[in-house]
Amino acid sequence: MLNTWILEDHQLELKLDTLEKRITVTDKRVNKGWEQLPFERGWQIYQVSQSGNTLKVELQGAFAMSVTIALTEQSEVTFTLSADPHAPFEKISFPPAFEAPNPEHYVLQTDSQGLLLPVTDTVYPLEEQPIFFCGGGAAMAWIGVTDTALETGYMAIIETPFDAAIDLKRERGLITFAPTWLSSMGAFGYERKIRYIFFHQGGYVAQCKRYRAYAWPKNNVISLKENQERFPAIAKILGAVHIYAWDKAREVIFAQKLKEAGIDKAMFLWDANHLPYPEEDYDSRLKELGYATGAYELFTDIHPEGHAGNAEIERIPLKRNVYPGLFEQITSRKPDGSTYSNQYGTYVCPVAVRPEMVKRVEKELQIYPHETYFVDVYQANGLYECHHEDHPLTRQQYAEAIVQNYEYLEDNYGTFIGAEFGADFAGSHSVYVHGMMTLQRTWFNSDIHKKGSIYHYGDWKNNERPSVMLGTRTATDTYLAYSINEYTRVPLYELVYHDAIVTSWRWEDANHHSPEIWWKKDLFNILYGSAPLWSIDQERWDSFEATFVESYQRICPWLQQICYDELVSHRFVSEDRHVQETLFSSGKRAIVNFGDKPYLYEEELIDPRGFIVKNASDN
Repeated sequence: MLNTWILEDHQLELKLDTLEKRITVTDKRVNKGWEQLPFERGWQIYQVSQSGNTLKVELQGAFAMSVTIALTEQSEVTFTLSADPHAPFEKISFPPAFEAPNPEHYVLQTDSQGLLLPVTDTVYPLEEQPIFFCGGGAAMAWIGVTDTALETGYMAIIETPFDAAIDLKRERGLITFAPTWLSSMGAFGYERKIRYIFFHQGGYVAQCKRYRAYAWPKNNVISLKENQERFPAIAKILGAVHIYAWDKAREVIFAQKLKEAGIDKAMFLWDANHLPYPEEDYDSRLKELGYATGAYELFTDIHPEGHAGNAEIERIPLKRNVYPGLFEQITSRKPDGSTYSNQYGTYVCPVAVRPEMVKRVEKELQIYPHETYFVDVYQANGLYECHHEDHPLTRQQYAEAIVQNYEYLEDNYGTFIGAEFGADFAGSHSVYVHGMMTLQRTWFNSDIHKKGSIYHYGDWKNNERPSVMLGTRTATDTYLAYSINEYTRVPLYELVYHDAIVTSWRWEDANHHSPEIWWKKDLFNILYGSAPLWSIDQERWDSFEATFVESYQRICPWLQQICYDELVSHRFVSEDRHVQETLFSSGKRAIVNFGDKPYLYEEELIDPRGFIVKNASDN
């Protein structure tokens, strides 16, 4: 067997060294090498064959595995893993991670809106998390690397994402990543595939646009304008503030106050797990004001105390996660028959819950004819296997069942869907996704759960007025350093999905929750073209009314101009990155100044903590 095997075209050279069990890719355009770590010790190469620009590598480890490595006609590198479908395993990692060539690089974090994570960072938590899990997994099925000049780099698209995770780790002091493949119902199951694309220019913007070209047809993504043809009420949420209403804010008179104050476009949502309920003509009267109407929904878990005769059901008749007498029938099961659970309840199988979903929705819509449902958790909690003998599901089938539940709500009730987190397997079944602006891992090493701390983000103990939704707090050091830091934040998700999906902050991390950085969140909304989100009651509105109105007036008229546009590019204008620009497909631009000093941009002065917008004719 040869020691060195080469795949080559005019852009790339891929070299496999069978002695070192290592692959190196050289980008000829910039003479830059990307070297993988050696194969894990458990994998031995026992045969290699070549046909044109394709290698077939036979490996022996816990089981026999064939790896097909191809240099495609588009100068992209694919790894396809195949094995006996019945081969048992828990998880494997292959191919190995590419090492950062030097410290002058960033990992492109795609676990929310987007983050440039310096490969030298020693604080950010590195984990192996499944794709589509908002506790650290990727919302989109890719991750990348770019240099600090924001030009060269590579991205990895996980083309079989349902049984996959991304393993972030430090190698020789620098952060890198590798794919992890999870078993499917305990076995290998099917071919696994990952695609690497190398860039000699364009940085993170070019990588996002490459993923957009891949993901839109794969996930049946359509534009907001196209989706609006089916659901005309979508027009009411574009360029609007998204509002979660609590307590007396659920009265129509409150919405009338907002209208009188100049809040012309808004979507009102409320959570039926919490009292009081609005009056029965609430939706129709909000529609008369021109507002979009909807509700929070949840089909993912069941409370163990949700038995027949439970007093909570009588007190809260539309309570979301109570299914009396159905615990054994509808819960998802692990291989050993046990259940999945977290602090909020036990996980429900998306197939088994469908009949109960229909009952509740039909009962509710007779009273409150919503235009939309915000469906919590489905895209945020990761995907699970269900081993219940009556409704078994692979992770892919689990995802498909979620989409089928969305389609049922759309097709039968004419409601469009919003979601927590923006897992892109759902395609265009999520018109808006709340939470993408809040980077998921940036409350780590902080006192957000410490009661009595200025950082404490509250709790759910008061049913009518939960402090987590209605309180204020001080932003933590890690939040300031990662989630709201203009030096490292980038709109990766918007560069892929801006004209298809509306994003916002999380509902417990709304624009106003940390008042000292309210201005900064507003600027990010303007820069990215994303929606402001408020979680308010009458008291919170009265306390901050002037700032709410000012915030709306700063953001929403601009959003109404670019709400249907693709986000074409984003760039740092000033060396300190305080000044940034986004360009939209209509030719309109937003230029924001996060700094404390005025900035002269194209002969126009941008105030500190201010912004300007420009039309195509100004270019």
